[in-house]
Amino acid sequence: MKKIILSILMVLAIGFSSFAQQRVEKKTVKVKHTSTFGQKVHNTFHKHHKHYNGYKVKTKVRG
Repeated sequence: MKKIILSILMVLAIGFSSFAQQRVEKKTVKVKHTSTFGQKVHNTFHKHHKHYNGYKVKTKVRG
């Protein structure tokens, strides 16, 4: 009888602990335009070597 009660309590404890660890993750993405006028001109005239894409991307994950 004690083993049955103990096993039921263990199963419930494991169930509650696994339920408590589930979180909803929210991702926020910020995009900032960082290229200057000279960098935009460089990208226009140099087809194969575009060094400056002009974007900075930050990603935050909140739980």
